[in-house]
Amino acid sequence: MMHEHLIIGLEGTELTEQERIWLKEKPPLGVILFARNTESPEQVKALLAEVRACTGQATWAAIDEEGGRVNRMPWAPFNQRRHAAEYGVMYERNAGTAVQAVYQDSFVAGEALKELGFTHNCAPVLDLFHADGHDIIGKRAYGADVAQVAALATACMRGLHDAGIEAVGKHFPGHGRANADSHVAVPEVHAPLASILEEAEPFARLIAEGLKHVMTAHVIYTDAVKDVATVSPFWARHVLRERMGFFGSVWSDDLCMKGVGEDVPSAASAALKAGCDILLVCLPEGVRQMYAHL
Repeated sequence: MMHEHLIIGLEGTELTEQERIWLKEKPPLGVILFARNTESPEQVKALLAEVRACTGQATWAAIDEEGGRVNRMPWAPFNQRRHAAEYGVMYERNAGTAVQAVYQDSFVAGEALKELGFTHNCAPVLDLFHADGHDIIGKRAYGADVAQVAALATACMRGLHDAGIEAVGKHFPGHGRANADSHVAVPEVHAPLASILEEAEPFARLIAEGLKHVMTAHVIYTDAVKDVATVSPFWARHVLRERMGFFGSVWSDDLCMKGVGEDVPSAASAALKAGCDILLVCLPEGVRQMYAHL
């Protein structure tokens, strides 16, 4: 049943009549909220409670609250958090202080997310910073060094986990070198496969520390295979499952993004076939396409 793999975006701050029908008849695994869905803490709580009343189950609720510019809820503690890159600078001065600061920040954010009814936060970003990469990652990266990124991202994951929120590491195997924004284009990375695998090491380290959710990148790594990683069994099954020994959930990035083409249902089928367990469909138009297809 494909709907059991879906995490869907919602239109606004309350459910539409159509959304109620979908949630009751073909409940998705979860929902993901964006700025368009968040007005106040009370409203977010009510929206998530309404979702669960329709599905009659403990439906997942995800959000992207990375801190810095990727922030969906315009109130504290979410709108006052540093960019990952600022912790990177702190780490170079004093690694222990930076790790502690990231943990504390993620724990506080995690507790606030839990209180609102969320179950998953799409963080930490495990991509390495590359000065010549597209700015879509930029300051969202903890740094350019594998050990630094892994240390700070581990602190973020632990803070979220200790607050009762599941962390979702992204964007596997690494978006930092990509030459475009996968929301609007199909990025390519031309680096040798050995370099890509080396830079994917933060994923392996966090998996060893208990990361249960990994999100794929809509990026083509030309030295490996001709498809974007999200729809490539090479990345999801061979590298992530077999080489890295990952037994958790593989999330596609948003299947409404141009990085996986224009047709949401066929992107969803391809991602599922490639080894993604969880299909993110974030835009209302994509959700409509998906449910029409189901």
